[in-house]
Amino acid sequence: MSGWSGPGPVGGDEVLTGTGRRYQIVEVKAKAVVCLVLPRDAPVQGQVFNWVWDRRGAKR
Repeated sequence: MSGWSGPGPVGGDEVLTGTGRRYQIVEVKAKAVVCLVLPRDAPVQGQVFNWVWDRRGAKR
């Protein structure tokens, strides 16, 4: 992942992966996003960000 398009996430928002796994963002740092794994039936809280991985070795 190389960055966010649009406003970045804040604590309480969620990340959704391509496999459907959901994470709640606890803290956003300069080079890391600290998250907790959410159960599939947890209610949506905050804004949801779709997470897409970069190719391995992708140049920025």
